Amino acid sequence: MTHEQIEIAASFMNVTFFPGSWDKRFAQSMIYKAAQSPDETLSESMNEWLYRLLYKYRKQVPRIYEKYQNNQFCNKKPNR
Repeated sequence: MTHEQIEIAASFMNVTFFPGSWDKRFAQSMIYKAAQSPDETLSESMNEWLYRLLYKYRKQVPRIYEKYQNNQFCNKKPNR
């Protein structure tokens, strides 16, 4: 994981998710991956979803969102 990805994953610790949601499970797995195995690289889809979740919960982590809002995946519409 890059420093940027680790910082985004760590910011998810301050986010309130719906109980049992996919977003919560994915965020928890990213938090765990950032803490336990930061040398692992993320797949393209994992990286994309990391930024999509950052966009979705941007109001709960505004400082991190402002930093990375220019990423191509950090927006509402898919770029496919």
